[in-house]
Amino acid sequence: MTRNFISQGLIFLAITLLVTQQVAVAYPLESLDSVVGRSDFSIDQTSSSPFFSRSKRSLSSSVKSCLSKTGAKLTYPSNSTYDNLAKAENTNYGILHPDVIVSPSSTQQVAATVKCVAADNGNTKFSPRGGGHGYAAYSLAGNVVMDFSNMTNIVVNSSTKQVVTGAGATLGPLAKAMGQQGFALPHGTCPQVGSAHGLGGGWGYASRKWGWMMDHIVALELVDANGNIRTLTQQSTGSDADLWWALRGAGSNNFGVVTHFTYAMEQAPPLTTNYNHVYGSNADCAKVLLVLQDLGSKTDANSGLPSEFGAELLMYGENSGDDGACSLSGQFLGSKTSYQRTMKKINSALSAQGVTATKVSAQEFNNWVDALTNIMGNLDQPKVYEPYYAQSIMDDGTPGYTASSAKAITDAMQAAVGVEGSGNSISFDLNGPLSATNANPAYGAMSFNHRNSLFFSQIYSYAFPGFNDPSARSDALQKISAITQATRNAKPNGDWHAYQNYIDPELKNFGTAYYGNNLNRLKSIKSTSDPKTIFDFPQGLAHA
Repeated sequence: MTRNFISQGLIFLAITLLVTQQVAVAYPLESLDSVVGRSDFSIDQTSSSPFFSRSKRSLSSSVKSCLSKTGAKLTYPSNSTYDNLAKAENTNYGILHPDVIVSPSSTQQVAATVKCVAADNGNTKFSPRGGGHGYAAYSLAGNVVMDFSNMTNIVVNSSTKQVVTGAGATLGPLAKAMGQQGFALPHGTCPQVGSAHGLGGGWGYASRKWGWMMDHIVALELVDANGNIRTLTQQSTGSDADLWWALRGAGSNNFGVVTHFTYAMEQAPPLTTNYNHVYGSNADCAKVLLVLQDLGSKTDANSGLPSEFGAELLMYGENSGDDGACSLSGQFLGSKTSYQRTMKKINSALSAQGVTATKVSAQEFNNWVDALTNIMGNLDQPKVYEPYYAQSIMDDGTPGYTASSAKAITDAMQAAVGVEGSGNSISFDLNGPLSATNANPAYGAMSFNHRNSLFFSQIYSYAFPGFNDPSARSDALQKISAITQATRNAKPNGDWHAYQNYIDPELKNFGTAYYGNNLNRLKSIKSTSDPKTIFDFPQGLAHA
């Protein structure tokens, strides 16, 4: 796996939202044993990996009979294609064992399937699976898993400047379809991630200029817990208005199944510059972080970093097998000349401290699809199966990094280099006061309530040890968690958050970490809209 894929390919979806809190919240890790004890989820002993099975009870004959009449394709464990459909994209979870995988080709078939599940009064659990990318394989958690691989339609309307996607559409084909007609969205850079990741945020290099992918949702087609088909917009009223608010931030299998998304597109820029700067030592990388903090915190584009400048500082430590100890890479929505004017501010500040990049590249593109392909790779590439784990952390806008705390972060990162054969990194994705991610959303209030961060970080581990080696897994987890803790220690009483699109199965108090002050309202809407909890997964609102 290349460093490019580690740093960029896992900047999402689906997964799902950020959290703003009034007080500092600790994020202790939850042991496997403590979760296994829950009555509603149990370890699937037939799988090679610990996973929360949907129920010890087999699918009832009445549910099977009902499903047979939906018109959707049904795949049971006895079918030859079952193992491929039930395989988790994160290979640490192996092949999961839902009772049946339903592959609909229409919203009506989705609705009919949900009615079958609902008729079992909460005994049967339902999980939708869009692109299939999932940090903890939660899209395979239900008795009935809905595979949307037959609902990948993408319709670009150049007149309305809107695009409609089916629940199975993924980012690569979506980006290409829009780009070929001169349009774009801010989104993650892993082509296989589902377009539904907009329900949980959706960040990309263009987000400083255009905001979160979620900010562009103008309509959602929802199948609710009773199997009713509803269209939700900013103009919705009553319970529809509650769902419109809740889904944009906590829409991951909590309130229903979103079958189609309508996004308002941006005009693709005529020129785009992709760039990368490599720095050779941990000491230099700490100084880069402080310079980004200083310039990124400014409220004036002339003295700070304009919103066209999308950036990620990726620390991976010395002697990790990659060039240098960190890289500053990203995308500038504009010409190379304009990019150079902005980058000069960073270079001047670093030069004053004796820091110079060891490698520099910058390439200008006059075609948006080409610029994205340069970052994302083949936009039509198939799903990638690999073992990984991640944590996330988001500051409150003023992380207050100092030379001492920045060194502590690089020290923790260095200690994790190569642990148990894994490849590890921490990213600092730049937002800040000039970023559209921190502005009020255009299409009404939403449960996604993170609008303050300066940096948005993922602590990512590729080739993370599997459950079959608990000692190695524990060692790697300890090192990864130490990086997160070192980052938080920069501001012990800060309002730190977590991002549900980078869902962390080890995260305790996940409800507060993901949803913050909106948790209670979300739980209330959940209990009203899905009283039997048929839409469920281990970190669903029913367990927060």
